[in-house]
Amino acid sequence: MMSSKSAEWLQDELQSGGGSLLLLDCRSHELFESSHIESAINLAIPGLMLRRLKKGNLPIRSIIPNNEDKEKFVKRCKTDTVVLYDEATADWQESGAAGSVLGLLMHKLRDDGCKAYYLE
Repeated sequence: MMSSKSAEWLQDELQSGGGSLLLLDCRSHELFESSHIESAINLAIPGLMLRRLKKGNLPIRSIIPNNEDKEKFVKRCKTDTVVLYDEATADWQESGAAGSVLGLLMHKLRDDGCKAYYLE
């Protein structure tokens, strides 16, 4: 199963306005604040929360700081196409993904029944 989407695909989806996309920006809060894709939700994960997420003690929705974004995520994560990205996804390989934050989030989202992809 293909787990990635290209930047061109994302641009087409955003321009057509017809797609149901849920964008998760996994970069630091500072990078997110300086620039991000419109409508993206920031998912910067502090170390302690990351450890709890890895152990399975924490649902993804609980790491979304903004309540409005949390509601949007809960409502749409099972129906929309979920696209995750960070500053290093261009170098990311699925084979070594298990140890990465993006890989962990992808795995969790898919286990929860979401259609999750990472941005190439």
